[in-house]
Amino acid sequence: MLPPLMQRPAAIAASVLLLLVACRPQVPVPVTTAPEPEKPVVSPIQRWSGVQSSVLSLVGENRYTAADALLQQFARESGRTAEGDRARWWRALLRADQRAGSGDVSVALSQMDSLLGETVVQEVRGEVMLVRRSMATIDSLRRMEVRRRTQATQLASERSDELRAARDSMAKLSAEIERLRRRLSAP
Repeated sequence: MLPPLMQRPAAIAASVLLLLVACRPQVPVPVTTAPEPEKPVVSPIQRWSGVQSSVLSLVGENRYTAADALLQQFARESGRTAEGDRARWWRALLRADQRAGSGDVSVALSQMDSLLGETVVQEVRGEVMLVRRSMATIDSLRRMEVRRRTQATQLASERSDELRAARDSMAKLSAEIERLRRRLSAP
């Protein structure tokens, strides 16, 4: 242990040190935060790949409304890019799919005409033109088949009516012959 005189200067020094620390002016320490890492910019080409696989999956599950909504959102966000055009093109194809609840060839054809009226990427334009021609031909053949079936049904109905009339006429004629036969055979 230190003699009392020696303890005093050590205690005084410790007290002075504590006072100096306590009275020291407080300088704000700048808080540096690390900048948030930048989100990678995903190009429409990269996003289209994911959207495409999602749409194909939804169509495979017969969820056409969800697939159409996804394509519509992507087309809206992508604007006038090749991928945006492709999304609008796929929406028209969904309209043509008869398995979809809203499958309607005439709506699909009008959407394709609308796409062709816009400035679309040449690759998409070529596909739209080819499929539109094919769909128009198929729709024309389908309509001709419906007309042919309607005419065949109408013709069958007319022939059935004619046959019924001929049977009625033959029944009347047979009844008349039978009446004459009985009349001639009577004494």
